[in-house]
Amino acid sequence: MSMEQTALDRPIIPTGTHHLVQDKYLVATNEIIKLYTKVDEWIEDRSPGGIVYGLQRRGKTQAISFIREKLKTKYLDELPIFFIPAKHKFTANEEVFYEWLLQWVGHEFPFTGKKNQKFDRLSKFLLEQGQSSKYKQIVMFIDEAQALLEAHYKWLIDLYNYLHEYKVMLVVILIGQPELKSNKNIYVAQGSRHIVGRFMLKEHQLFGAKTVADLQVCLKGYDTLEYPEGSGWSYTKYYYPDAYLEGKRLEGCATQLYEAFALVRQENGLGGKMEIGMQDLTNTIKYALVKYGAESKEKKRWIDLETWVKCVKRSGYVDSEVSFIVTK
Repeated sequence: MSMEQTALDRPIIPTGTHHLVQDKYLVATNEIIKLYTKVDEWIEDRSPGGIVYGLQRRGKTQAISFIREKLKTKYLDELPIFFIPAKHKFTANEEVFYEWLLQWVGHEFPFTGKKNQKFDRLSKFLLEQGQSSKYKQIVMFIDEAQALLEAHYKWLIDLYNYLHEYKVMLVVILIGQPELKSNKNIYVAQGSRHIVGRFMLKEHQLFGAKTVADLQVCLKGYDTLEYPEGSGWSYTKYYYPDAYLEGKRLEGCATQLYEAFALVRQENGLGGKMEIGMQDLTNTIKYALVKYGAESKEKKRWIDLETWVKCVKRSGYVDSEVSFIVTK
């Protein structure tokens, strides 16, 4: 970034197309970094899998997106990585299950043939992917895995065993809500070692931001991410160009932002220890930039405590916390 840049050099980006507005960006948090370290250990240890669980809006899906990108950077094209998104409704239908997997691993014929043919097509497709890999491994993330039935695990075991016969390791990372941990406990109590031993032996709980330091790590991402890439214009600089050039950084707002969340909690009678979900946190920061930055009618030179409070309220934080208390 050139020190000679001024606010007048601000890039011209069509309204509504900035990556921040379109949510086309990923920022790290302390929790995401911890999870990445854990998942990478599982892969390095050639573990068959593990579970990752946390409350709603804690950023599980965003965390997995970040981790997938980090893994791609580390392993380049030598490690096949597949993400299987949540299915609206799981049923104990083997053929439908194979179709779902075929579709999301990128097979061009997910719906052709009978049940056995679909398993054969899926297993051979993954075998080819694994054998062409330097590491002889395949990583498969399955989202909202608390909805998986026991039958689905049996079919995953069939797939695991097939690949294992050819010395290819299938690593299944199950992502879900706390019910996923409860499901593991039930399988342990039932003595279902064939399920727990393959896919649930490892586990990691994902939390939201709890400290000022947690907020600081996340906020720093907006000070460093650039759009357009390589332009020298970070998200913070783009939305608050004058303040940025004066030395202001979102990273320095961590204490004030923490106070804003605390004030909103107090105002709404939310007790207990504070834990801010990733979705609520990123929504809050996004509103502070978009709704009060350089392109807003209500633009401010910099973000004060009152503005942070408004953004916290708009983020959906209170509704999600109240919902959690009601359903707990």
